[in-house]
Amino acid sequence: MSLAGALWFAVQDDLFTNGVCNTSSAPSISNTAQDKQSSISEPISASETRSVLDALDDSFISQTLHLNRQCLRFIVDFIQARLKKDVFAPSHSLTPAEANILATLAYYAQGSLPSKITEQLGIDQTAAGEAVKTITKLLSEMCPDFITFPNSYNDRMGAAQAFKNLSGIPHVVGVLGYLHLKVSPPVGEEHMYMNTMGYHSVMMQAIFDVDGNLLSLEQCCPGGTPERTVWENSDIGRQFSIFQHGHTWVIGGRSLHGCGHVLTPVEAFRIKSNAALRFNKAHAQLYGRAQQVFGSLKSRFQCLRDIGSIQLPESVACTIKACCVLHNICKKFSVPLPSDFSLEPLHPPSEMVNIMAEQPFDYMEDTKDEMIEMFFNIAEDEGQ
Repeated sequence: MSLAGALWFAVQDDLFTNGVCNTSSAPSISNTAQDKQSSISEPISASETRSVLDALDDSFISQTLHLNRQCLRFIVDFIQARLKKDVFAPSHSLTPAEANILATLAYYAQGSLPSKITEQLGIDQTAAGEAVKTITKLLSEMCPDFITFPNSYNDRMGAAQAFKNLSGIPHVVGVLGYLHLKVSPPVGEEHMYMNTMGYHSVMMQAIFDVDGNLLSLEQCCPGGTPERTVWENSDIGRQFSIFQHGHTWVIGGRSLHGCGHVLTPVEAFRIKSNAALRFNKAHAQLYGRAQQVFGSLKSRFQCLRDIGSIQLPESVACTIKACCVLHNICKKFSVPLPSDFSLEPLHPPSEMVNIMAEQPFDYMEDTKDEMIEMFFNIAEDEGQ
């Protein structure tokens, strides 16, 4: 599921109203949007707003920014429109703002901002550093606009049908995973940040749809925090607990065994039939997509590969959210991944989870058993 058409219409409307969007910058949503565009005032001239971007060749845009020109045009227009609304933003030409936006995107893509890039964009390192902070905060605040969970019945059913078509598992509306970013933790708190892969990290809870679009993002915390604790204390977890999203599920890993509304694989000691094995295979097909989604984020936005020294997880939350907003925009524009793309390894559950999994009763197991019996219990001799 991609972003709702209504949201993209609203974004385009915002750009058109501010006079900074051209017809080629965003995918067509409807004829109404095109009609609205034709009725607005003349946009700011290209010499004022596009000189920096137009000077960049496609190779620079692809290799340095990890974007394509159409997507980049939309992002620049969108951020410029937001900056124009900011009462503290400079009132002079938008060209410096455009260069600052491009410098910020280069920082996300490369993980650093060398002088050869800022020189090509025509800004100094100090201005670029300040721009990264400002634009990162702006993009992170746009999370509720670009990262949205399917709240209506029809949207949930559409998401569930897509997952069922792919895996055979019914009533699934998202895959739940935990994005880990390598950090150097505060002195004396190293144990809190040590994850099950053996390195220090901060983690962010994420839910994504069958196409890899992010639907929910919250709870940035030390990498050693139990995933179960994160889910149960998250807003989306509480929403599921009160059936705000109906009788639907998210796919989760073994570390979330027993959590409400989270479908985890059948533990080895509970497998009694081929139906359970088929369910586990289907579950792995969906849950394994976290490797693709998180790998995409770290490949396109290499600033997420190693954050460096931090004081609090919240200090990096804005950067994560900003990149995740851009991830969904890139999905909308079908931007290809960088050539050095690699899958992100799945984190194993902790030893404590392995012990808990051996407990004889889990209230989610009855529901899972019924689902397996109904949807995966194919006659063993069928077709033989």
